Amino acid sequence: MEVDEREKYDGIWACASILHLPKKQLREVWKNMYAALKTEGWIYTSFKYGEFEGERNGRYFTDFTTDTFKDFIHDMHGLKIEEQWITGDVRPGRGEEKWLNLLLQKK
Repeated sequence: MEVDEREKYDGIWACASILHLPKKQLREVWKNMYAALKTEGWIYTSFKYGEFEGERNGRYFTDFTTDTFKDFIHDMHGLKIEEQWITGDVRPGRGEEKWLNLLLQKK
């Protein structure tokens, strides 16, 4: 994901998409998304719930818990988690999988 804009967007939707990046790349994507948001802008994102990072079934995943995500964005001052919730996967055969959903705002 390449975002070069600055303070352009009111919101960014990243539903189950950026979870396929290693944390190092993910950090750069978050910095770019943060910079692209207007003040008071919103980000919705979701990750598989857990602490796994690596390849799973031929695809790379970075999972987060509420605590590990807070640690991940701790140095992004002005980005506040406004809501977070955990949901079950609704796809057939994946009822055991959980998702961390996050709604953040740039202050």
